[in-house]
Amino acid sequence: MHVAGKVFLGLGAVMLVVGGIMTAMGGDTLSDIEWDVEGESIFEGPDGTYTHSSDDVMIIYVVDGVDCDTFELSFTNETGASGYDADTMDDSNGDGDTTNDNDYPFFTKDDCEWADGGDDPSGFYSIGSFSGDRGDYVVDGSDSFYTVPFFSTIGEVVEDAAGGVLSIIGGVGLAGCGVCSLLLGGLFALVLTDNKPQTVVVNPPQQ
Repeated sequence: MHVAGKVFLGLGAVMLVVGGIMTAMGGDTLSDIEWDVEGESIFEGPDGTYTHSSDDVMIIYVVDGVDCDTFELSFTNETGASGYDADTMDDSNGDGDTTNDNDYPFFTKDDCEWADGGDDPSGFYSIGSFSGDRGDYVVDGSDSFYTVPFFSTIGEVVEDAAGGVLSIIGGVGLAGCGVCSLLLGGLFALVLTDNKPQTVVVNPPQQ
């Protein structure tokens, strides 16, 4: 077999094996991404006093059996406000007056049409989010819920998922290169031949 054929066959085999391993590892990473809503929650409703001690956005999760349309939740801070001071916000309703606008509550409910889109942990779905300044809030909810920090919890899940996807893409690409290298090696093995010098035997003259 020509040396070129051996080289391409060897490289192809190595790339195919390594690509398969990378793809399998990426798939395992994606399959293992299942986090515990109750374990990651820093406050559980439906009511009580919630102390917001970070700048993170909080995602509100409920169990699948909770009706999104009838779910209600409010956070009231120490000044009695349930939302941002409208005087500091823009004219949200377009009437030229910002003193009576109340479109910025601390809890923002998601559109129920898109709730439980299938990307949430099994048994739960995100129903909205809390965004407020640090401090204590009186909580009043219609059903039990879980408060999960977005960036510190869900952000890590997204990073893990992205790593798994990249590993799969890289593995598939490397395996594809390995297949091409094997094909080239097989072709070279069939077409090319070694030009080894032939040994010429010279018989001594007979006496």
